[in-house]
Amino acid sequence: MTPTRYALAVIWLGVVLFLGTAYFATTNTAPFILPLLKKLAPGASNAQLHATHIVLRKLTHVAEYALLALLWFWAIAARAGRPVRATWIALLVCLACALADEAHQAFIPSRTGSLRDVVIDASGAAAALLIARARPTSRARDMRSGVAVEPAD
Repeated sequence: MTPTRYALAVIWLGVVLFLGTAYFATTNTAPFILPLLKKLAPGASNAQLHATHIVLRKLTHVAEYALLALLWFWAIAARAGRPVRATWIALLVCLACALADEAHQAFIPSRTGSLRDVVIDASGAAAALLIARARPTSRARDMRSGVAVEPAD
């Protein structure tokens, strides 16, 4: 097992867990995001701006877990060469991370742990893994095009 293969996945896992801390609570991100949204949509009401802020936060959940799933999938698939197994392991890592993150947030006064967020996180991870698995490998693409690629000497 090559540790460097997993380094980026582990680093991103740490970033995801750091984003789940009180530093990134809605009350702490709103002072930065709401003025930006107000500039982008000057006619929007405060309720619309706050709703957009919440939607952006949920889309961030999807994106961060999609990337987490892909990083684990690529690290595991490169080692095992078994994409189905790598898919399930990557998804399980993401689910464990999401559950741990939401459980941790349940004990932070400025955050709320939510099973809805676990579902959102898992959806982002699953969608990314489905897309990754649906893409043909470069070898399969080469074979379909009728051109066999030989290694250069």
